[in-house]
Amino acid sequence: MENKKKFIEELGTILMMYSREEIEKLEYIKNCEEELVCINYTNGYKKYINIWGDSCIAVMSDVYKAMR
Repeated sequence: MENKKKFIEELGTILMMYSREEIEKLEYIKNCEEELVCINYTNGYKKYINIWGDSCIAVMSDVYKAMR
């Protein structure tokens, strides 16, 4: 999906406003071998989620599961 980066940034904005988690931002990371979302928390902790081949709905689901 071409717009994954934009989608993930917008999802991060929504999560920062409405989540009980202290999220600083979501980052989209892509290299030749993997595609990841990095959840950056305000305390400096980072959590990486593999989203290779995911649709937008699957990205949201994976991020939600990682936040629990």
